[in-house]
Formats: sequence, structure tokens, C-alpha cells
Amino acid sequence: MNRKMLFAAMILIGLFYLAACTATSKEAKLLDPDNPITVSVWNYYNGSTKNEFDTLVSEFNETIGTEKGIVIEAQSYGSVNDLADAVFASANKEIGSMPMPDVFAAYPDNAFRINQISELVSLNDYFSKDELSQIKPEFLSEGQFGSNQNLKILPIAKSTEILYLNKTYWDAFAAETGASLDSLATWEGLVETAKRYYNHTGKSFFSLDANANYMLVSAMELGGNLYTFDGDTTTFNFSKDTAYRIWNNYYVPYINGYFVKSGRFSSDDAKTGNIVAYSGSTAGAAYFPTEIAIADQLVPVELITLPYPIFENTKPYVIQQGAGMCISQSDHAHEYAAAVFLKWFIDSPQNTEFSVSTAYLPVKTAALNKESIFAEMDRENISNPAVKKSITTTMDMLDTYNLYGNRPFNGSYEVRNILEKSLFDRVSNDLLILNQRVANGENATAVIAELSSRDQFLTWYNGLTDEIKTVLEKK
Repeated sequence: MNRKMLFAAMILIGLFYLAACTATSKEAKLLDPDNPITVSVWNYYNGSTKNEFDTLVSEFNETIGTEKGIVIEAQSYGSVNDLADAVFASANKEIGSMPMPDVFAAYPDNAFRINQISELVSLNDYFSKDELSQIKPEFLSEGQFGSNQNLKILPIAKSTEILYLNKTYWDAFAAETGASLDSLATWEGLVETAKRYYNHTGKSFFSLDANANYMLVSAMELGGNLYTFDGDTTTFNFSKDTAYRIWNNYYVPYINGYFVKSGRFSSDDAKTGNIVAYSGSTAGAAYFPTEIAIADQLVPVELITLPYPIFENTKPYVIQQGAGMCISQSDHAHEYAAAVFLKWFIDSPQNTEFSVSTAYLPVKTAALNKESIFAEMDRENISNPAVKKSITTTMDMLDTYNLYGNRPFNGSYEVRNILEKSLFDRVSNDLLILNQRVANGENATAVIAELSSRDQFLTWYNGLTDEIKTVLEKK
């Protein structure tokens, strides 16, 4: 390179550096430590998760917040649905609703419908490509939507689903029947095992926590995404063959009593000993019981964690979940302050600290390794074996499973609610019918055969597809 070219290059580098410094200087002037900005953050955390989040918020306020002039004010709404309703009401400016928060936790479906009412901040405006490249790509993709696929949701902690198994109950059953853990790797094997357990003990074996997740992931394994997209138009593609295999591995075992769900969460049935196994969020590992009350005695139980079941001879998929954070449009100062907090929150060690204490996973690729996660658990004195087992199984699954993120679309919030309730409501209603007809003297086996027949499947299938198509046509 000659001197003239070298000189020109140095001038260009200097200009870029000056521009970067000027931009940084302008943003820095938005904040004043003597007149701090309050940033409201709405979340759905409760219990230990809320305590950990609040602790980290206090840490930020006392350090970075004090230095820059930012005060984070966190408020929990207790559940995902309550938070979604509160933010939706705020976006719609409903009477009695609170003003929109500066930051709120959201799953893609709710973030998408909020964005249609009150456009969310594009996080690409506040996070550099280098900063975003440090986050696991699959985690980022779930929060990108709109015509330009801008990032509207920042992942802050992620989870998936695994199979939880009461080792104490299982060992006794396996010793008596020769049942193998290998049978629990597939849905077909799990259903057959559940039937075997029911016939052997007269009790239910399994419960499934998230019905919509089950249907979405099952469809990917059996034939492809439930949805196809053409611009803003979404089509529901649920083939009869795929639906029938889902029916046979969900409705049929439930109506026969091999599966059961009587509590709000499957872990509720595990705590009472009503079931041996359940599929549930990795973030709920701490809720697996360490003892079960039987005849006024507390019986200690151990846990086995296994990968989420798949359908035989299919490519394995598993859901990715864990709400991210969105920034509401307001003024540049509040948006910038919100971004400063979120950048801090997803950085190490605080993101790993938050994640491991709640059985979530950190979002940056560099932090996604067992060694650093377990080291943080040791530092935090987290001794719950269920959390460590959950993380171990999940990390192994990340190497072999495909992560499925539900792409939001017009009506996706309503459609997900339909998928969550459709099969379970059908089971619940038909169990009432079964019990009533048996009480009136009918043969249980004959009634079950009728309720689970191909004709009844088609009635459910046609009703489901018509209901979802109606929602999509209105959007």
C-alpha cells in the first residue's frame, strides 16, 4: 500500500471512530446520574424466579443504574396470561388500564399482536450485529417478525421440555415387569408402557403439560409445520394422517386412563403419586417432588430426566420456550436506558446466575456449556439435583434435537389457545360422558371404543380445522 492509500485509509478509520464516539456521546447525554430515568419492567415471574430477578434488578440499580442514571422498576403479574392481558389492555388504552410499560416479557404470539396495536422498538436499533451474534441464533429467530424481520423480542433465558420420571416408582415397576427406559424414547413406546403400567397397577402412568407444544412439535416430526406462509397470509396445514397419529397417542391413552391430568400442572399429579412420569418445562425442574405422601407417610422419591419423546423413525424436534423482553416505543432516552439494562442482563455472569437458579438456560452461545453452568450452580449453592439433571439432559438435547420456535402471525395468539385446549377439552368432556354411561350400566370397553373411533376422530379433526380456519380468515 503506498503512502497516499495508507493516509486515506487512516482518515477513513478516524472518521468511523469519530462517528462511533459521537453516537456514543449523544446516547450518553440522554442519561443523567443526578436525574435518573425510571424504566418500568413488567414480568410474569413468581416464587424463586421472581426473587432472583428482583435481586438482579437491585444489583443493576445499585451499580450500572447509579452510574448512568437508570432506575429499573420491576412489577410481576404472576402468570404469563395475566401479563399478556395487562399489556394488551395497556396497548389498547382500555379504561382502567395502566400506561404501557417501557419493557415487558412476552412470548412471540402476544408480542406480535401487541406490535399490531402499538409498534415495538426494533432492537436492531440498539444492539449491534456483534452483540446479537453472541446469542444462540435459534433463540434470536423466534423474536424476529414483520416485513423486515426486525428483532422485536430479546431472549433473556430459554427453556425447553423434557421427560420427568419418578425413579422410585419406575424401579419397582421395571423390576416386576421388565420394562425398559428405552421404551420411553418414543411416543409409541411411552403409550405402550403406560398401558402396561395401567394393566399392572390400575393406575395412570403419564401426564402431558403443554398440549399446543406437543401438537406443534409432533406435526414437524410427522409431516411438517402446521402453518405455511405467503406474505401476510397464513394457511393451516394439519393433515388427517398427522392428526390421527396425534389422536392415537394423546386422546386414546387419556380416555383409557393410561394418561391423566387432574392438577393445573403435571407436576401437581406427580406430587400426589398419581403418575410416574410427565413432560414439562425444564424451567419447572425444581417442582419435581422429593417425597410423596402415602397413607399419612412421606415416601422419598428420586428423579430421572430423559429427552422429550419423539415419534418413531422421525427427525427429533423439541420446543424452545421462555418469554423474551420487548421494549415499547416511547422516547429515545427511555428506549436507550431499557436497552442498557437488557444488555447487562444477558451478559455474564448475571445471565447465567439468573438462568441456573431457575433451571433456565443462558442465551449467549459462550455461556451454553455444562462446565460454566455447573460452576455457577456451585457458586450459588444450588443443590437441587432435579435442576442439575434437567440442565444435563437439556444440554445433551441441544446437540441432537432441532429447536422449534413458533413463528407469530395474524391470529397466532388465538390459534395457539385453540391448540392448547382442543384435545384436552375433548378428553375432559368425553371422560364425563364415559363415567355417566358406565354409571348407567354400559360396558366401559365398548363406550371407550365408540368414543375413540375413527368417526369421533373425524368429528374432532373437522371441528378443529374449521375453528382455526375461521380465525385465520378474519385476520
